[in-house]
Amino acid sequence: MPDTFLNIPLDQISNRKLPLRQRTDADQLRDLVSSIQRYGVIEPVVVTPSDDGYQLVIGRRRFEACQKLELETVPAIVRRMSEERARELSYQSNLQIQPLNIADEVDFLRRIKIFHLRDDEAASRLAMSPQEISLARRFSRLPPPIREAVRTGEIDERRALALTRLAGEVDQTRMFRYIRENNPPIELLEKQIDRVREGDAPHL
Repeated sequence: MPDTFLNIPLDQISNRKLPLRQRTDADQLRDLVSSIQRYGVIEPVVVTPSDDGYQLVIGRRRFEACQKLELETVPAIVRRMSEERARELSYQSNLQIQPLNIADEVDFLRRIKIFHLRDDEAASRLAMSPQEISLARRFSRLPPPIREAVRTGEIDERRALALTRLAGEVDQTRMFRYIRENNPPIELLEKQIDRVREGDAPHL
C-alpha cells in the first residue's frame, strides 16, 4: 500500500515504542521549537497505523516540539510496516542525524533481538560492519550501571569496551569503580586490567 500524507492529531500518535535517544538534548529541542513556531513543520514525521491510532517511527524531536507548542496536529507520512521494520527505520534515521552513542545502539539491538544472529548476518541486515556488531555484542554483556555510565558520558566508550576483557561482573564493577575514582589514561587502564586478569591487583 502506498504512503499517504495526513495532518494527524498529536493525541492520536504514540512514541512509546521508539527505541532510541530516550534523552532529547534540551538546547536542540528549544531551537526546534523556535523554528517550528516561526516556519511550521517543514519535514513531516513518519508514522505507522496501530490499534489505537498511530505509532511514531521517525521524528521524535519534531513530535516533542509540537507538543511543547501545544499544536493540535502534525503533518505525517503514514506508512504501513511491521514493528520490526519500524524499529530498523527509526535506527537508520537516527544514524543519518548523528552517530549513536553505543549505549543507545545496543539498547536498540537488544530490543530487536539481533544478537542471536552471527555477526555477518546481523551486519548485513542493519547496514553495519561485522566489527561494529562484534563491539556492540561485547558492550551488551557489561552490567547495566556501566552501560548507563557511557550513555550519560560518565565514562567513554573506549574505557567501557576495555572492561569487556574482564570475564566476571565483579571484576568489571571493581574496575569501573577504579575508573570513576581515578580517571586513568587508557594505557594505564589496560595495564591494570592485565593485572586483574592475572590476579595481581587486589587493592582495586
